[in-house]
Amino acid sequence: MPRKYSSLAPAGSRGVAAVIGYLRGRLLQVMPEGILLETGGVGWFVRTPPAEVWPPAGTEIAVYTHLVVREDALELYGFTRPEGLRFFTLLLGVAGIGPRGALQILAAASPEKLAQAIVAEDTAFLTALPGIGAKKAKRLLLELKDAVLKSGLAGETVVTAGVSGDNGAGANDEALAALLALGYSRDEISQVLARVKVELGPEAGTAAIIQGVLKTIGRGGGAV
Repeated sequence: MPRKYSSLAPAGSRGVAAVIGYLRGRLLQVMPEGILLETGGVGWFVRTPPAEVWPPAGTEIAVYTHLVVREDALELYGFTRPEGLRFFTLLLGVAGIGPRGALQILAAASPEKLAQAIVAEDTAFLTALPGIGAKKAKRLLLELKDAVLKSGLAGETVVTAGVSGDNGAGANDEALAALLALGYSRDEISQVLARVKVELGPEAGTAAIIQGVLKTIGRGGGAV
């Protein structure tokens, strides 16, 4: 039986959620699933996107947090920008997407890229994200497009999202999202991705770019 959880949004809510909607303190430790943050002598474990880059331990940082209440636990999810928190809460409103799934999606693409893809109805980009198939991509478009437009997350660039003549930029973003979903880190693939894109040319599609990156990594041609 799947675990049940409820979401306590920090903005405009009362009680515990409002108290821990934002944390500022000393970064104690970075772990694969999140960070340990000390505030006032209390250590908080905050789940964060796996691709997040953190400063050295001991640095004072701030995170925007969202409390998820499960039957067996209270879990804090945190983001370095309010945009990340805002999109996280939007994703939680979509049937079939839980908090950890939403976190994986935000690890693969920024809130702005996700917003632009949803407004532009870019299903190729969305289905390249971890845990998002064709049906769930359609659900994202159906349930989030209006909310994203109202939120302003997509910015002004969405006006030209469907008419730009640069197919290379879109293929590059889709390839990056797919490679992150496969478990590669940004540091591991960014230089290889740029090199393959140059070698293949601006007309290269997403599949060709992904194959080129995987072949290059397989030959030991990754960044050093």
